[in-house]
Amino acid sequence: MKKNNKQTQGLLRLIEIAGTKKWLLIVSMILAIACSVAQFTPFVSVYKILTELAAHATDPALLDKAYIWKWAYITLWSFVAYGALLFSSLMFSHIAAFNILYELRMKLAQKLVRLPMGFFTKRASGDIKKVMSEDVERIELFVAHHIPDIVSAFVFPLLLLTYMYVVDWRLALVVTCVFVMAMGFISSMSFNPKMKLVVEKYLNTMGQMNNSIIEYVRGIQIVKIFNRSTKAFERLNRDIDDFRDFSNDITKKYAPTYLGFYILLSSVLLFVIPVAVLLLLNSESYSAYIPTVLLFLILSGGIFFPMLKLMWIGGMMSQNNVGISMIDEILNKEEITDPESEENPKDASIVFDNVSFAYDTTQILNQVSFTAKPNTVTALVGPSGAGKTTIAMLAARFWDVNSGEIRIGNVPIHKIKVSNLMENIAFVFQDNMLFFDTVEENIRMGNKAASIEQVQQAAQAAQCHEFITKLDQAYNTLVGEGGTYLSGGEQQRIALARAILKDASIILLDEATAYADPENEGKILDSFSHLVKGKTVMVIAHRLSTITNADQILYIDKGKVQEQGTHEELLMMNKEYAHMWQTYSQSREWVIKTEKEVLI
Repeated sequence: MKKNNKQTQGLLRLIEIAGTKKWLLIVSMILAIACSVAQFTPFVSVYKILTELAAHATDPALLDKAYIWKWAYITLWSFVAYGALLFSSLMFSHIAAFNILYELRMKLAQKLVRLPMGFFTKRASGDIKKVMSEDVERIELFVAHHIPDIVSAFVFPLLLLTYMYVVDWRLALVVTCVFVMAMGFISSMSFNPKMKLVVEKYLNTMGQMNNSIIEYVRGIQIVKIFNRSTKAFERLNRDIDDFRDFSNDITKKYAPTYLGFYILLSSVLLFVIPVAVLLLLNSESYSAYIPTVLLFLILSGGIFFPMLKLMWIGGMMSQNNVGISMIDEILNKEEITDPESEENPKDASIVFDNVSFAYDTTQILNQVSFTAKPNTVTALVGPSGAGKTTIAMLAARFWDVNSGEIRIGNVPIHKIKVSNLMENIAFVFQDNMLFFDTVEENIRMGNKAASIEQVQQAAQAAQCHEFITKLDQAYNTLVGEGGTYLSGGEQQRIALARAILKDASIILLDEATAYADPENEGKILDSFSHLVKGKTVMVIAHRLSTITNADQILYIDKGKVQEQGTHEELLMMNKEYAHMWQTYSQSREWVIKTEKEVLI
């Protein structure tokens, strides 16, 4: 994927992200400029009316009433125009924002499925959730509301200052000096190179706190079981304290800057009034100059709120820039790429040829070689962390290998189109994910074109039809987070039904009976006959009794295939697999006895 220009930031990057919606933003900004002009017009009207009143203060009969009414009507219609233009500007910005929000989330969602699994092992789920939710939402808020505000906050003070110079350059110079001093305060913060690092640390600290909160909520059962309070959950407590302390430190550090900016702008009249009085005393006509003094008293106060808004939006922009950089970091990540010229596998065989793989600098697999033939079952066994799951995931090209080659149907895996590869592989994980949808749709994910009869047949084959029919709404029952609770074994059988329905030529099973009780384990093993017939099956097994009939068993340890053969052949070798089988057989005979039984 072509990377975005890293030098493009801020509002320009937002417009770049907007893509085809940038014209909506441009129209919104043009309307915001017109809105500022309409907002400024009443000030001109007031000054014109005051000038006319002051010119004939001694003889009101000489007032040009038509002239006064003209400016009064201009004021009225400027308010109407202001409301209409503001509404139109916000409508265009909101339409652009919601479209950008949709497109960004779709881009991120589509990007995530094309990224290697290694990306997700390095990033906490809370960080990714924050990017897709909070950072994208902040962009929507900024585009919808703050872009018109930024334009108004820039244009309106410029109009005020320009008109001040037209009316009286001396008083305008006083206002400009105060304005420059105030901007000096805020620029020391806004344009400080360290400010980006501060915002990044603020957002990272918030992200760490969010991750700890998610982990705490997910582990609340353990917390309650062991009767531990939130104080005992050290990471959560520490991260909340860190966020509080960092926020307090930043507030104390930048409080003088903010107060200096706030005090200067809010007290501009303290500088204007003495100069205005001096000019009034030296004017040729008090009555002629009083409208000018009144105008500056009004305009000097009017410049405060747009500038305060600009400062506040500047802080939001700093957070947006960091959020945009995090979004760009994901969008610019290197993907699992499709080949330029696709080759189709000749069959469902899987060949690992001297495959080595590492996460960053941690070596996981080292020169792994084996062949899994069609219509056979290959079982992977070994200690935890040996690399069994990594082998299965590499077969599905969740990562690209560092060296060696994986071939499916005698075709190198990187020469097979990813979508085609996924069509021919079904994966049943140890921890299965059910989406917040009906049971029927969760199973139908394996084959969107399947009929309800085919869904039910797959459920029967996976030994889950019986418990599904006992649910409140049977196959229409909502499951997943927020839906009807299902046990781990029930979720696993639904995932198995999903794989059966997919009818893929390659089946990867990661301890597919992990959550099953002995009775259901037998039923699931019986259902494998429906799943594995004519397939190439790779099974990661911890219960060795489930794979004794496998065509070949690979004993994996320290990232290598240490032993290979059938169950009987490996027992005859009398090595690590035989020792593991002996330990497993003995553990099945373990019995927990009470103290009284032990004494007897």
